[in-house]
Amino acid sequence: MVKFAILTDIHGNIDALNAVLSNIDNRTDIDHIYNLGDNIGVGHCTNEVLEAVTSRKDMTYIAGNHDEAIMSVVNNEPYPESLKSKFYEHHQWIVEHLDSKYYTFLNDLKREVTKEIDGLKFYFTHYRILEENMDKHISEDPFEPIVDPSLEHVHGLFNGVDADFVTFGHNHVLHHFDDIETIYFNPGSVGLNNGAYAVYGIVEVKDGAINVERVKVPYDNQPFLEGFDDKKVPGKQLIFESFI
Repeated sequence: MVKFAILTDIHGNIDALNAVLSNIDNRTDIDHIYNLGDNIGVGHCTNEVLEAVTSRKDMTYIAGNHDEAIMSVVNNEPYPESLKSKFYEHHQWIVEHLDSKYYTFLNDLKREVTKEIDGLKFYFTHYRILEENMDKHISEDPFEPIVDPSLEHVHGLFNGVDADFVTFGHNHVLHHFDDIETIYFNPGSVGLNNGAYAVYGIVEVKDGAINVERVKVPYDNQPFLEGFDDKKVPGKQLIFESFI
């Protein structure tokens, strides 16, 4: 039997991340953690989150669109036009507070990981990028548009991906669909929820079967919410209206 955790879309919320990691560690039966990206951006605890994830020896990392867009500012590269009106000022603020020791980690994040576990194929990504777009810069909007959370839409989104289990983030709501051949799973965002809880997923692989659990972890979200005013984070109104 293999049991691993899936977390995604931390978005700079160290309090939510700590709650999730504590819950995972207290279980003692989790073999590995897959982190599906958007570690930073939107939230304001950038370096704290990066310290927490990079200090783990049991975590595999994926690039999220916010991770990449922020690094485009760091690297003085073209910035996505699709994000400019919403997040450019905010991402500049993140960059101003981002410790340079994390540059290499963020620049080296992969966009997809495939694994064979107990004879089954697992595909990990932040969101679908078509094969022909996999090497495109973030400024070229390589990620596919977000689709509604239904089996039909998600099956179409990942058409062509040969896997028994496809897991992703980006869209911050729960997806758990099984079309017999493939299970599609997005546990939802660790850091951005309409309530004082964080979420992650647990996947158990045993005797050729895949069992999935979504875990909700309560935590005190007031420091995270109050931090936007305390730190004068740009884009607070949009962030609260769109994500919190």
